[in-house]
Amino acid sequence: MSRTIKYIADKKIVEVIVRGRINFGTAQNYSVEAIKVARENNCSRFLIDHSKTELFEGIQRIYTDGAVLEQFGFQVTDKIAIVIESKNNHALLTDAAANNIKWSNFRYFNSVTKAVEWLLKK
Repeated sequence: MSRTIKYIADKKIVEVIVRGRINFGTAQNYSVEAIKVARENNCSRFLIDHSKTELFEGIQRIYTDGAVLEQFGFQVTDKIAIVIESKNNHALLTDAAANNIKWSNFRYFNSVTKAVEWLLKK
């Protein structure tokens, strides 16, 4: 598993790109690092790109539901876009908000462009 974490200053977004296999520990580690970068830059927007993540137990095993995000240290005021490799009709792309009212500021996308557009909306 490899990861890249960077702050995109002109958009005020912390971008996390994850490649390879993922488990709970590695997801927690890159989340803590991303949160640190965000807080250092007074940022609350995150783009987590899992489009190159190997998902052996199905798409739900990317450790990005509301309870896990909170456990990793994200706050409900953070805005989080999660990019997954998926068909347009995957339930995660349409049902995330309905399933997790407390965490209405995170959404799944199958396009980085659409994810960034959503993050930049006021």
